[in-house]
Amino acid sequence: MTPPLVQVGLARGRASVDVLGEAHRRLDHRSSRRVAEGVRSVALLTCHRVEVYFEDLPAPRCVESFLEWLVLPPKQSRALLPLLSVRVGAEAARHLFRVAAGLESAVLGEDQVQGQVREAYRVACAERTAGPLLHRTFHAAFRAGRRVRGETALGGGGRSLAGCGVNVLARLLGDLGERAVLVLGAGEMGTLAARRLRQRGVGRLLVANRTRERAAALAREVGGEALPWDWRSRVLPEVDGVVCATGAAEPVLEAAWLATAAVGGRLRCVVDLAVPANVEVPVPLPPTLAVLDVDAIGQQLAEEEARRQAAVAAAEGIVEDVVKEWLAGLERGEAWRVRQVRGRGTLAG
Repeated sequence: MTPPLVQVGLARGRASVDVLGEAHRRLDHRSSRRVAEGVRSVALLTCHRVEVYFEDLPAPRCVESFLEWLVLPPKQSRALLPLLSVRVGAEAARHLFRVAAGLESAVLGEDQVQGQVREAYRVACAERTAGPLLHRTFHAAFRAGRRVRGETALGGGGRSLAGCGVNVLARLLGDLGERAVLVLGAGEMGTLAARRLRQRGVGRLLVANRTRERAAALAREVGGEALPWDWRSRVLPEVDGVVCATGAAEPVLEAAWLATAAVGGRLRCVVDLAVPANVEVPVPLPPTLAVLDVDAIGQQLAEEEARRQAAVAAAEGIVEDVVKEWLAGLERGEAWRVRQVRGRGTLAG
C-alpha cells in the first residue's frame, strides 16, 4: 500500500529564478503558511524551492491546493503546471530526505537547508497542520540530515550558499584584507555572509538592514560598522564588494547606483543571494563590474562541487536506509504520540 504522502512544488532547475521569485513574493509576507483549512500539510520555502507536503489527500487535489495557495490567476496557474514536481508515497519521502541531507541544494551538503526544513516543520506544528504521517516523515528527514552530515564528507563544515557567495566574492576581489565589503540584510543569510567575511579577514565590513537595531547587533558580533538603511546608495562607491541578502520582494539596489559606483568608485563585485532578486542589474553592465545571482554562483562552483561527488554515493545510501526504516515503521503501525512544546512538535513513544 502506498503511504498517503504527496509532495508538490517548484524547485530551481525546473523552475526559473523569476518563477520562484514570483512564488516567494506571493507567500513571504503572509502571516500563516496554512495551505487550506482542514488540509494536513507542511510548507517548505527556501531560496531554491517552494514545496508543500500533503497527508491523506489525492495527488490531483494536492496540485489544485498548491496552485490555490499561490493565489495565481487561471492563466498563470496553467503555465505553472509543466514546472511542478509531484511525488507520491516513498518518492515524496525520499525527496524530503534528500532535501534535508543537502543533496538537492545548489551547494551540495549545505548546512542552512536542514534548519529551513526544521523551521517549516515547527511552523506546521504551531499552526497544527501536520498530521501523524507528516510528523513521522519530518523526523525521519532530520535523522537523514544528521547522519549525512555526521558520516560523510558532505558534512565538511561551513557549507552554505552565503559562504559560497563570499568565496566567489573573494575569488574575484583578491585579498579581502585590503577590501571593504557591504552586507545588506541581517537575517539568517546576511548573518552567515558577515561571519564568513570576518573569517576570511575582510579589511572593512559594513552592515545595513531596514531595522537599525539588527544591523547594529550583527555589526557588533562581527566587528563591523552598522549603517542606516538609507545610506546604502551613498556608500557603494566606497566599497569593493556587496553581498545582498534581504527578504525584500523588490530590488533594494538600483541599476543607476551600481553603474555610478563602478564607474566613479571602487565597486567591482555584487553577489545577490536573494530570491526574488534584490539587485537591479545595469544595462549595459560596466566592464569592471560583476553581478552574480544564485544561478551564477552555482555555475562558478561547478568545479568545486565535482570534487565532492565521491561523498554523494555515501549520502544517497544513508537516504535509502532512512527510506527503508520509514516504510518499515509504517508497516509495523507503531503508535506515535505528538506533543506540543513551546509551539514545536516532538515525538514521544
